[in-house]
Amino acid sequence: MPISHQPEGFQFSRTAQILYVMYDDAYGFHGIKVGILSASSHGRQRTQAGHTNRWQLRHPLGSDLLGQAQAERTMRVALNPSLRTIRTGVCVCVCTRPMCYSLTEVYYPKIKFLICVLRMMCFCVYLLCSVPSHPSKATPEDLFYLLSRSVVHYNQPDVVLECLGSQWELHCPNLTKSGTLSNLYMSTRQQRARSLQDRADKAYSRPGSSNSSRDKQNGKKPAGPLVLQLSVKEATVTKEALSFALRTLYNPEACPEHWGEGVLSTAALLGLPHLFQRCLTEMINKISSSTVCIFHRVSCKFKETSLQRACERWLELYLVTELTCFIYLRDLPFELLHKTLRSPRVFAACEYQLLKTVLYWVFLQFNPAAQILPSHRFIMTFFSRYWAGVFLEQPVGQRFTVLFRALRLHGITQRAHLEEMQQIHVFPQSWLLLIFSKHYYTLHSGGDMQVTDFSQQAVRFGMVIEREPQYCTRTIGLYGFYFLLKAASMGELDSHGFFLQRLRHWDPAMSVRACERHPFSMMTERALSYQINVQAHVHGQWQEFNSGPINQEFGLTKRTCKSQVFKVRGLSLPIFVTFALAFAAV
Repeated sequence: MPISHQPEGFQFSRTAQILYVMYDDAYGFHGIKVGILSASSHGRQRTQAGHTNRWQLRHPLGSDLLGQAQAERTMRVALNPSLRTIRTGVCVCVCTRPMCYSLTEVYYPKIKFLICVLRMMCFCVYLLCSVPSHPSKATPEDLFYLLSRSVVHYNQPDVVLECLGSQWELHCPNLTKSGTLSNLYMSTRQQRARSLQDRADKAYSRPGSSNSSRDKQNGKKPAGPLVLQLSVKEATVTKEALSFALRTLYNPEACPEHWGEGVLSTAALLGLPHLFQRCLTEMINKISSSTVCIFHRVSCKFKETSLQRACERWLELYLVTELTCFIYLRDLPFELLHKTLRSPRVFAACEYQLLKTVLYWVFLQFNPAAQILPSHRFIMTFFSRYWAGVFLEQPVGQRFTVLFRALRLHGITQRAHLEEMQQIHVFPQSWLLLIFSKHYYTLHSGGDMQVTDFSQQAVRFGMVIEREPQYCTRTIGLYGFYFLLKAASMGELDSHGFFLQRLRHWDPAMSVRACERHPFSMMTERALSYQINVQAHVHGQWQEFNSGPINQEFGLTKRTCKSQVFKVRGLSLPIFVTFALAFAAV
């Protein structure tokens, strides 16, 4: 009777095929039989196998020497499971049922065949244990190795770079593209040559050495690639950035997952000016709410004025329209925010929006752990109830005074906005008294404003043309006078016109609420100083077009109610338009 034995550690499924070895001498047959048992085995089942669609018995025969040789060769060749199944006819599947086999006395001539069987068993266990549950992500070293080897057609490396705890195999034709690696290679090569020379001199100085042995030592080439060691002190240089930078030595068109400080620092470390400039260009093109603060810090670190100017230019246009809507506003530095507020090119729909941006930024400085931007009412409640007195008079709030002084608070004329300024307890009473006194004087004097510097005291109103049709209008009111701001594409190609028109109280553009709740001046003519500022992309660069201050008398008739048309050509969307208005004292 056969002796059964179940080894520990093997768990296979019930329906899996089981490899077994049997020795049988009951009927005078001495030999080893190899077969595959199943939970529901059928002796006469056939299995398709091979490229020629031949049929074979389900269980392999012990006398099938050709099949055994093919199976053994299959184990040594790296084939995928599908092709291996076709060539061997063995279905490899996941098994949890214990393996059973019967083994009695085995003679020495059969040991060689038994070794083959054991190899097959180990191969099955390897297949079951080595299949990962999910594909792992390639490491930076793997990405570099695959690209570099494919480019150089698997030639042996000339240099091994030891950096960041990894070894990077490089080749001399590609190594010369890096200034740092080239200098390091030359210095290390000279150092190794001197070391070999000193070793040869010591060998020659020994007793019994000859000139021929010295010449042989000098002519001997060092074996193996040259090892370079590069130390990295910059924390922003990561393995991912280093792998990408080294890949550009073999493929200059390679792209990383993210363009940022890591790639820029690595390019500066390795001395790759082409990659450095390419990274700067990509960063300029990818400035957004989530990256503008990071990129500006990087530009100051590397003293790159082009990237710094691009970030500041983006903030002038999108500080109010985009950055204020995201939590990234808290990362904006104090000096950069102050510089943006004082810029004459900063864009906002009205002066109140700039005030709201500053309030949001100050709130985030006191609440750095906030993950989302709270509602406007919550922020207003924070300023009105959190502080015992006026915020700008408190020790913690005095350092923010310069930000609020950079705002044109006299341009906030809406009643709801003025009431909010009183309720939030941010401004001292002297500030509020000065603002309200100016409004009172201007209203009772027919709109006369005490303007000494038009560029700093004019009230700004903005609008954006973002999509087709390229037409935009907006109705504004200032001290009882109402105007319709217009921006539209002209009949000519890529030509836009901008102008403003005074409205009468019966014009359809006037809302009923404006006529009922706001003052309305009936003066037939009013002198107005205005300026139209247009900012848009022209040939991939932000450009500014300014009409300059224009003085004009606006009446109520059709002939006198419209301003001159300011035309600009070659603009592309989006287009930011700012109208600055000021009533000069008559």
